[in-house]
Amino acid sequence: LRYNLTITLEEAYSGIKQQVKYSTTTSCGTCKGTGSKSGKKSTCGTCNGSGRVRAQQGFFVIERTCQTCNGSGESVADPCNTCHGQGRVHQQKTINVNIPAGVEDGMRIRVAGEGEAGVRGAKPGDLYVFITVKQNNIFVREGDNLHCKVPLKVTTAMIGGSIEVPTMDGGKAKVVIPEGTQSHTQFRL
Repeated sequence: LRYNLTITLEEAYSGIKQQVKYSTTTSCGTCKGTGSKSGKKSTCGTCNGSGRVRAQQGFFVIERTCQTCNGSGESVADPCNTCHGQGRVHQQKTINVNIPAGVEDGMRIRVAGEGEAGVRGAKPGDLYVFITVKQNNIFVREGDNLHCKVPLKVTTAMIGGSIEVPTMDGGKAKVVIPEGTQSHTQFRL
């Protein structure tokens, strides 16, 4: 399964534990995923257990998946009342997903075993959480670096001084501005 998750730049910076709610199929609790009330299965009468059906039209032989058993070769004689013989049911699921610090836009996080349940008791698939990071009003991200444009007074640029700039954790950092600083000069913290 795929789940699209949008987070803020602050959340991407610090990492978060995000609660994810999604619709999926899970193994039927009544029949334990077998699709049968009694747990017994029988050989499919349409394909005789092969899972394939052949049809001949002149010189051509067409082989396709058996529609009665969906290719499993087995049929359920006494279908479960809850899942109607499918072995799985639809439900809403809520899990917590750890989003690591430094996650980037477009990354995906694999959550093993939290995807759709397999047919008739097979293992469940995986859930993939695709991350989208919202743009920030103050910072622009380029790879692992954050850029912030800060206006400077002309006098500070000419004779030097210090200014406070915002940091990602919500604090402020002091930056020393040397005399003669030109417009668009970058300082690294």
